[in-house]
Amino acid sequence: MECKFVLEVFRFDCKTDYLPYYKKIVLTIDTKKTVTDLLAIIKDDDKSFCYPAKKNAAIKINGKLLFTDEKLENIREFFGQKLQLDPINSKRSVKDLSINKEDFDKKFDLVDAFVKAKDKKVYKSYIREYYASPIVNMEEDFIGDGLFSFVYDMIIKYPKRRTKMLETISKKESGVWLHVDMSNKLYPFNNELERKITYLRHAILNDKSIVNDFVNLQRNLSRGV
Repeated sequence: MECKFVLEVFRFDCKTDYLPYYKKIVLTIDTKKTVTDLLAIIKDDDKSFCYPAKKNAAIKINGKLLFTDEKLENIREFFGQKLQLDPINSKRSVKDLSINKEDFDKKFDLVDAFVKAKDKKVYKSYIREYYASPIVNMEEDFIGDGLFSFVYDMIIKYPKRRTKMLETISKKESGVWLHVDMSNKLYPFNNELERKITYLRHAILNDKSIVNDFVNLQRNLSRGV
């Protein structure tokens, strides 16, 4: 079924623009199609428009981060027909909805030695979790919720490397205790990330071979000392 969407689309070119702006676009599209299809129509009309198009491509719609392979019928049902389209992190916009994600890619290096090269594709699937956190823009050293989710998967896959990976995310200035609940910033909504964070914190506290002042303090707090 076709549906008319009223869009406010984020536009910015880091080479020429000082500030971003929003362009209003009204278009009609079959709701069986995806967000990717909608973005392609915008580009057909304006060849200068840029958006992420590779695997795990994601944008923000009405403040929530989602993958662009999401069906428009689901988008309409949840968000309605008036949509604001933004990059997943506007501060890192290079051109419109496309961003520089070098910071996200570099975080993988922290655990690269403990996993296999083919595992990186799993890490890349957590791009939404990484950029949904406000801490990414506040703390330069913050490892990110994308890596926390990835570490959860990998300590199950590689239990012998568990301690090394948990140590990586245990630091006060960068680790898992900086996480804040952002379930309401992801679409579709789920509590899977919060479950993983709780598990990782408990795993660190229960691993006696992980010793640093901050973790020791957290152990004392958990015991009410």
